[in-house]
Amino acid sequence: MQIVKSFDIFKDVTAFAELDDGNRYPLELKNVTEGVVEFADDNIGISLKATIEKFNNCKFLRYASTFVPKNLGETMGRNHYNYECSVGLHIKGISDISSFVATYNKSEFWVYPFFGKLCELPAFTQTILAKRDDDYQFLTTVCDTEFVSTIKGYEDGFDVYVWNNCLPNEVDTIALVWGEGKDAYTLPYEVNKETFSILGKEPIMRTDKKYPDVFEYLGWCSWDAFHMEVTHEDLINKAKEFKNKQIPVRWAILDDMWGDVPNNNIPSMHSRELDSFEAAPDRFPKGLKGIVDELKMDYDLQVGLWHPATGYWHGINPNSSLAKEYADYLYWSTKRQLIPRYERDIIEKYYDLQHGFYKDCGIDFVKVDYQSHLRWYEKLAMPIGMAASNLHNAIEKANDKYFGGQLINCMGMATENFWNRKSAICRFSGDFMPENRKWFAGHIMQCSYNSIVQGSVYYGDWDMWWTDDTQAMKNSVIKAMSGGPIYISDTLDRSVKEVIMPTVYSDGRIIRLNTPAQPSPDCLFSDARENGKAFKLFNTHNGNGILALFNIDKDENEVTATVSAKDMRIDETKEYCVYDWFNKKAFKLSGSASFDLSLKSYDDFRLYLFAPIKNGKAIIGLKDKYMSVATFEELENGEIKAFDEGELLIYNENELETI
Repeated sequence: MQIVKSFDIFKDVTAFAELDDGNRYPLELKNVTEGVVEFADDNIGISLKATIEKFNNCKFLRYASTFVPKNLGETMGRNHYNYECSVGLHIKGISDISSFVATYNKSEFWVYPFFGKLCELPAFTQTILAKRDDDYQFLTTVCDTEFVSTIKGYEDGFDVYVWNNCLPNEVDTIALVWGEGKDAYTLPYEVNKETFSILGKEPIMRTDKKYPDVFEYLGWCSWDAFHMEVTHEDLINKAKEFKNKQIPVRWAILDDMWGDVPNNNIPSMHSRELDSFEAAPDRFPKGLKGIVDELKMDYDLQVGLWHPATGYWHGINPNSSLAKEYADYLYWSTKRQLIPRYERDIIEKYYDLQHGFYKDCGIDFVKVDYQSHLRWYEKLAMPIGMAASNLHNAIEKANDKYFGGQLINCMGMATENFWNRKSAICRFSGDFMPENRKWFAGHIMQCSYNSIVQGSVYYGDWDMWWTDDTQAMKNSVIKAMSGGPIYISDTLDRSVKEVIMPTVYSDGRIIRLNTPAQPSPDCLFSDARENGKAFKLFNTHNGNGILALFNIDKDENEVTATVSAKDMRIDETKEYCVYDWFNKKAFKLSGSASFDLSLKSYDDFRLYLFAPIKNGKAIIGLKDKYMSVATFEELENGEIKAFDEGELLIYNENELETI
């Protein structure tokens, strides 16, 4: 087979198609001109034209392909492209890259980082961020009105292919967008913004979005507290605990199993079906409105509601009154589950009715789960790009109408979801695992790397946490650094105020940073579970640096680290007061200097605050808050205004003035 030796940044390129018999068919090279390669299989009637085009500072790869079946005899199952893969290019390498980190869907719902070789890239790889000699390259897959593109390692290289969940005979879509730049942290933002325009979508980035007001405050979620047994009484008792302990929780989510989902002799909760929009009558005898009213009136809590995008995990009970009343809005999916129909007008009406009911019950916001289900449920029914667009438009239209945009998107990190939402917050991790020390390593890696790519478009929700397990302090630190919501999930009598309060002010407002926490530069292209080095998580605030270090070695061996201002991308020409938060010690450090440390185990971690020294003085901020450097402002007259009561830490090389 003829190979295209060089196609822009790509080396040794061939092409293939997959038909609905599941087989891969290599295509012959027909023509090569600048920016265009053409392939075909004239015997069975396939053609593919791959074109590289430029848009502002980015380039993109477009596929145009047709399949007019011939010479296939009477064999069934070879008359269309495959619903999971239509056509693609096989690429042996990318020019000039020295290392890379990819992000991929480990399941349909969650994205994880990948370190390795290009030929080992997992299925459903979404992005590649690569280091070159003196700059960086970022490549992203996309979803347009019909097709989704995917990267996957294959034999001696990797494939870039497209699919639409149906059985097409024509393809005309964008397969890949990429750009290059000097800054690895801003490059994904720049490329993603350009990609929205290339796709004909409005480029609404994270910095363009309003952060929902309710999530500026501390919350609590019922799931890890009560799981499938949650009741009206449980929720009231937990609210009483917060009140008695003076823990300033300001909102609560009624999570999974609050709903009217009788067992129906089905053992797994993921097989249960929704009977009505009401709460489970046996566990909530006063109904949904009853529990919401009591939580709001007696405990001054805003109340949110969790529900899956499919009605419930297994859809809607076909024998229920809900199924009969909403029959015009429902259909049997290819998984043989009764779920909302995805035609735009119909799904909009369905969500308007559902969220309107919740609003009438007093609900203030929703968490819509199971969003990346479309690959299963809409298989062979509707192009996945169209289904995703209709789904998210319906969710967001109803949410804006009834809840003012106060929404958490969950289990929705697939490519088709990423490119079709306009709302602000998306869960960046799989579920919290209490008392699981190994889990923490994967969690911090997942959240921090997703903050680089998905964090350019969304505020990241780093999930709930417990305040009394062995991971409590570590979890509280990374939640405080995340730039997203902070909410706990302790069960009755187990919330520890002393662990919570370093993350919030006395009124429950979280000390939220405006930017997401991310891996430090020397961690970016190397897996801290494997390399013997500490994992460094950083954020910044007004020229101050925040750096947390963790041992996440897969075997819990001792790890080492060198720490400097470079780890936080702050000004290396300045001098800093470095405050060691947990050891309550401070020292002076030049921005060009560094210090070494080691972390012996998973329980050994650090939090450093770097405050720039100006005229011999540096302000650390409120002593008892993790994000101390974000707890004050300097007024024009030189006074310091703290945002809450407490002891204010100031480093001063000069004679102290009387305050």
